[in-house]
Amino acid sequence: MARGARANRRGKILENAVNELLSEGYEEISAGRFFAMRELGQPIYARQCNTGKNIYGKQRFVDFILYHPRRWPDCLVLQCKWQTSSGSADEKYPFEVLSIQMGAFPTIIVLDGGGYSEGSATWLRQQAGKTRLIDVLSLAELNRWQSRGRL
Repeated sequence: MARGARANRRGKILENAVNELLSEGYEEISAGRFFAMRELGQPIYARQCNTGKNIYGKQRFVDFILYHPRRWPDCLVLQCKWQTSSGSADEKYPFEVLSIQMGAFPTIIVLDGGGYSEGSATWLRQQAGKTRLIDVLSLAELNRWQSRGRL
């Protein structure tokens, strides 16, 4: 299996784990109906939802967007970043942060896999709280957020 295909498959493992967490308190709906369905006032989420443009003016699709009438009335985006070995993914973090900054929604990056460089993970975590990037969490930390009712 090619390195890129293997990385994509492993990234889907992280997305599936986040999906499982969300399914415990939210109803999954199609991305095309997400914004209209918020009017019902129920906790909902969608995968691969278009949330506007990235820094290059291209359509930006996020891994997850969720709405909760009390916790996240303005929605919350979850972006999954999985890295098991060193590579170019570290260099994509600034692009992600800049796209989050120009977007409309608060965002949490779920960073896992342990293969990112320590310097890139430190830099990414230092960006949290400066604009719409509210936190960078591991899957275990996101699980704690969910179990404490913060998600």
